[in-house]
Amino acid sequence: MADTNVTFAKIVATPTLYSWAQAYNAGKLFAVLSLEKNQEETEEKDLLNILGKEILDKLEQEYYSLETKDLESIKNAVLVTSKKIPENIFCSFVIGAVVNNIFYAFVLGKGKVDIKRGDKYGTILHIEEAPSSSIKAASGFLQDNDVIVLQTIQFADIFPSEVISSSIDHLPPSEIAETLAPTLHSNEKASGAAAVITSYKALLTETADEETAIGEEHGSGKTKDEEKDQKEQKEEPAKSDDYFPQAPVEVKSTSYFSRFKLPFTLPVSNLKLPKIHNINHSKKIFLTIAVIIAVVFVASIYLATKKQNDQKTQALFAQVYPQAQKKYNEGEDLLSLNQSLAHDSFQAAQTMLENGKGEFPKNSAEEKQILALLAKVNLALNSSSGVNSTSASQVDASTSPILSLEIKNPQASYFAQDNNTFYYIDSNGLSSVSSSGGTAKVIIKSSDLPKNIGGLSVYYGNIYVLDKDNKQIDKFVETSGGYTKTNYFGGISPDLSNADAMTIDGSIWVLFSNGSVEKFLRGNPENLTVSGLDKPFSSPTRIYTTADFNNVYVLDRGNSRIVVLDKNGNYVAQYQSPILKNANDFEVLESSKIINILSGGKVYQINLK
Repeated sequence: MADTNVTFAKIVATPTLYSWAQAYNAGKLFAVLSLEKNQEETEEKDLLNILGKEILDKLEQEYYSLETKDLESIKNAVLVTSKKIPENIFCSFVIGAVVNNIFYAFVLGKGKVDIKRGDKYGTILHIEEAPSSSIKAASGFLQDNDVIVLQTIQFADIFPSEVISSSIDHLPPSEIAETLAPTLHSNEKASGAAAVITSYKALLTETADEETAIGEEHGSGKTKDEEKDQKEQKEEPAKSDDYFPQAPVEVKSTSYFSRFKLPFTLPVSNLKLPKIHNINHSKKIFLTIAVIIAVVFVASIYLATKKQNDQKTQALFAQVYPQAQKKYNEGEDLLSLNQSLAHDSFQAAQTMLENGKGEFPKNSAEEKQILALLAKVNLALNSSSGVNSTSASQVDASTSPILSLEIKNPQASYFAQDNNTFYYIDSNGLSSVSSSGGTAKVIIKSSDLPKNIGGLSVYYGNIYVLDKDNKQIDKFVETSGGYTKTNYFGGISPDLSNADAMTIDGSIWVLFSNGSVEKFLRGNPENLTVSGLDKPFSSPTRIYTTADFNNVYVLDRGNSRIVVLDKNGNYVAQYQSPILKNANDFEVLESSKIINILSGGKVYQINLK
């Protein structure tokens, strides 16, 4: 928490190899930053992460070294910080600072800053097309309960203003973030998206000053707010980029937020009403008719306004509810045929309803129908998600001979097995040992193996070792004189530098540290897309299948789960357990519906459904 009168929450999408984002704060300084590079570039994988932290550190250093914090000085600090961004890196950098009761906003490159004030929602800055070196700025007075949303351009593309506005609904920043986060993390194009949501509470002294200013009627004829605005204009002349462009809220001719104050109204005690007994009979009749006409006029305006609002509500309902109902019905029809596609339909219906529910009057018939359908959709999502939270039970290590071998050889890096033999790689080379027991023997010397290994698998007696440095999978074929090495890939050289594991079922499946999965058949890439995940892989380490399996299994340690995919890459199910967070390896017995897991030097077991 930056201060007692400023609360905030952050939302950040999962980074990828080519895109990184961060939401940041230090005191009352806030920022969202996304960096992207071309996929053709071959810099180290942590380039964006390291660069992003350096940029944010530089911003903090420049900001807190300022003796006076105003629009121009903070803008200069942002300019100095921008020099650390290389020209070949796409940048969306949005900065906000609260100084006393003034908010300063800056967009470097592309980005967006929105404000929610009372029942009004508007955009302060929205830069959609600009070079990374371009800076736009705005500043203005904050009012009690103002909510400011700093967004990278990727976040703004996913969440239109009307979606964010309906999500805020007088909630604290933490609950706003919880409302938006599921949509963000389920969006496959969310890479680079980040936002900071801040809520401002006026301190008691500021509130008292405003109330005093509203009540002033004498002297200069100006309220304290107006005098403060006028003084601010003299101290800091407004510039063209100081205004709030495109904001649908009222903006003064200066660069500050409007106060949205109601027109000044005299207290009732100051009004002098005519005495009724002094009015003659004809005037009383005339006055009565005038009152009746006024009441009829007001009533007609009210009824016309209500009718217009009802028509708008019905039109919006017609846009949201039937489409969501259609998607829900599609999911119900698909549930028995394709659980993954059914889940996608339910998720689409949920998004429509979540985005639209805040647009209808509280307790209205439309809202009740929306919420009733949303409850049904959420229930269907749970039933179609395939998420199984399970408690793993510890079993004797001998239950899984391959995992038992791993416990006995902690220095080995990769293990594999076929029907009769286990294989593993350590500093001595590649060794084999009979599954029935016996002494291990080195069958391939370490000098004949790659220096940087990314996977080991066995298929019909042939041994496959993934060479990360040379973009190759070495295939070792047994001959009378030992093992002869050949290249699996012929005319292609895929980037295997971030490979973490592989498995074979006729095709070779390669798992990468960034969560991607690639599939090769006879040395050529196959078209494969992993789809239907409720959240992306995080630090996956092992992948497992065989020619006899219906599915492929991925150990996703970052999310403490094992994910089940079909052979086309479609999501089937997942098994969650705390012991998976520190798991080293696992073994699947699909016909027995069992998964054995090695974690913390012990073997655990969970049951497949």
